[in-house]
Amino acid sequence: MQTVACFGDSLIYGFPFSPRVSWIAEAEKLTGHKFLNYGVCGDCTDDILTRLQTAFLPEQTTHILFLGGANDIIQMRPQKFIVEDLQKTVCYCRDKNLKPGIVLPLLTAESGLNKYLLPLREAISTRFAESVWLLDLQPAVGLTAAARKNAYLDGVHPTADVYRAMGRYAAPLLKSWLEKDNSK
Repeated sequence: MQTVACFGDSLIYGFPFSPRVSWIAEAEKLTGHKFLNYGVCGDCTDDILTRLQTAFLPEQTTHILFLGGANDIIQMRPQKFIVEDLQKTVCYCRDKNLKPGIVLPLLTAESGLNKYLLPLREAISTRFAESVWLLDLQPAVGLTAAARKNAYLDGVHPTADVYRAMGRYAAPLLKSWLEKDNSK
């Protein structure tokens, strides 16, 4: 069994529900691996590194999974800084002999936000595809505007059913990542 510490914004936490309703809780049930939820509502990518540096991680922690970017976009942080923050977090993980994984920011039901999230997703994919394990949960949320509209309570936070669907979708991908020799 691998232990994964998960950091990032409220979509790691399971907001507005509880960590028990989060997608990582669902993935934990399905994979048999341990997912520790360090998500905090409102966290940006620079917060992820700070929380990671100050968190007590159990000795058996082998992997770090982090999700960020949407709150950065909401706060109008430039994409360049978001990607740099992610790079710093990846470097920190590697320095500590932890295997990093990045969850791509999700598109929302808000088209005004998506015009910034789409290029951010592309920038993250381009920058990290060859060096970091990437997880794209968008297929579980919905690929069309209509599907995304139904997936969110308020345009950006998933319903409980969508959190569970995200966990079911992520489980085999996470299991594969955790159970292989990930030298990235």
